[in-house]
Amino acid sequence: MILFLLACGHPLDSADSGADPSGSTCTSGHYWEGGNEESPVMNPGQDCVACHRSGEGPDYTLAGTVMGDYDDEDDCNGVEGVVVSILDADGKRMSLTTNAAGNFYTNDDFALPYTVSIEKDGATREMASEQDDGACNRCHTAAGEEGAPGRIVAP
Repeated sequence: MILFLLACGHPLDSADSGADPSGSTCTSGHYWEGGNEESPVMNPGQDCVACHRSGEGPDYTLAGTVMGDYDDEDDCNGVEGVVVSILDADGKRMSLTTNAAGNFYTNDDFALPYTVSIEKDGATREMASEQDDGACNRCHTAAGEEGAPGRIVAP
């Protein structure tokens, strides 16, 4: 869904991080281990919007995870402190900052289509095209779906 030309977490609580249990690709070396326990740092890399729209937690209009590498697995914690800037069709700008898991989310309304850029430590990446769906992790999976190169990755 969101395609970046360049790439993007929050301090880790002992309950939501641990050693790599599977040997899978996980740049941070820390995984969410809380299952579906409610938390802002839950399930990094999974489709937040779809799960929340099914009645689990607040209904997000836009959500995703900024990871350390394009092929990081689900539940691998991403990069903290990445600023995700959304510019909607009406010129409204919204900024979200990734948490310890690399997750960002909002339930604010915005006009479609929108564009996104991400920034970390002065480096910026911009989305290659406008989008009309806020479910960023639907396409930004470890394998990449619908033309996405893989995960959203910090610059």
